Amino acid sequence: MATEQGGSRASGVARATFGMVLFIAWGVLSVLWVYDAIYKLAHGEPGPAIAAVVALLLMLVLAVMEGLEVVMIHDWNRLYPDRTAHDLAAWLAARQMFVALIVTAAAMLAERHSIAIPFTSTEITGPVKLKIFNVIWTTLTILWFMQILPKHMAAINPDRYLKVTGGAALPVVNLVKAIGISWPAEKTAAAVQSLLGWHAEPVPETAPSRGAMSLAAGWAALTPEDGRAAQPSPER
Repeated sequence: MATEQGGSRASGVARATFGMVLFIAWGVLSVLWVYDAIYKLAHGEPGPAIAAVVALLLMLVLAVMEGLEVVMIHDWNRLYPDRTAHDLAAWLAARQMFVALIVTAAAMLAERHSIAIPFTSTEITGPVKLKIFNVIWTTLTILWFMQILPKHMAAINPDRYLKVTGGAALPVVNLVKAIGISWPAEKTAAAVQSLLGWHAEPVPETAPSRGAMSLAAGWAALTPEDGRAAQPSPER
């Protein structure tokens, strides 16, 4: 038992150490990313700065949509008691369009074709180095702050998240759903499911159930010291 606890503690320390190193590295890359845009703007090249601002705005929209996914899955029946699970699936499919579009567009806009080094006249121009820089910075920025963070915040307090973001975001998703952008994927899924006989199968009970774990409850437990599973709010 003591050995297991020691191994778990060592694993936690290693995980935290690696995470901190990764976060510091991201911070350095972020400074270079911002500095490069400002440097080029000061030297009469506004393109990178404009692209950077648009990329950040798109990432913000992505963060809103990621949190809304958790809210809708958790509270769909309470928010829309007259709608079906099919309506929820159609809404989620429409929301996913923003994920695909924004991740692609943000990655393209955030890409740097050269990087100015602060307080020097040197620039990073090697294509391999730039590709590594762009992939690492964009991936970590989107993963940490536009996906994990908003999902966790929405899981902790779905009602508050919906009040802050829903007024602007929900009508846009509903419009995308209404015009049928996700329709080809829905029909393709139905055809593939029929062709492969891809249907749900009963899962045998092999152990006592610990209760259903919702998506929101899982994300809410991300910070176990103060996280808590999101609970349905009282009917208003």
